[in-house]
Amino acid sequence: MRRVRQSQVVNNFFTLASIIIISIVLTLYVKYIANEPEITKEKVIPLLCEQDTLTKYKVYNQELLNESQKALIKGYYKLEGSYQKSQSNKSVAQEFISLDEMNDYYIQAMQKKNKENIKTYLTIEYVLIEKDKNSKTSDVKRKGFYSGSIMTTFKAGEKKIFKIFTDFRLYDKDEILSRIDCSIKVYENNAKKLK
Repeated sequence: MRRVRQSQVVNNFFTLASIIIISIVLTLYVKYIANEPEITKEKVIPLLCEQDTLTKYKVYNQELLNESQKALIKGYYKLEGSYQKSQSNKSVAQEFISLDEMNDYYIQAMQKKNKENIKTYLTIEYVLIEKDKNSKTSDVKRKGFYSGSIMTTFKAGEKKIFKIFTDFRLYDKDEILSRIDCSIKVYENNAKKLK
């Protein structure tokens, strides 16, 4: 009879030890693994320049956006500019500002001249869009009067990384420079690391 009691005591001890170990494991699991926060992108705080005129942007690929910053810093980029002329009004953009001047504005905003003869690079396509009352974007709610827009798309090969669309009020070279500068700053502001 005494042996039964000893085995019962040993059995109860191992049962208690098992309960304690399981409790510790469950507590650690719930505290450190199950409630692990979801991995999210840092919150992007809008810049003041985005409030001046209508400014919209889209991030297509956050990882490439983060990596593309390195190419920009080293000067591994190419600029490709064009005009989208008004169909309903007399076109003035090309006479007002040349693509070479626009390229200079982008280089000034990025504070880094692009390198020549490079095989891999970030493509920065931009379009100076003249105001056209018959365009598809005429129904977009604007922030007051505007004369045109600048759309800038950052690409790696054919993959879009980031696109920004911003209005300018007047055909004023300082204002166009400030809208290009804002576009580059918004691009840089969105290149955030994942937590």
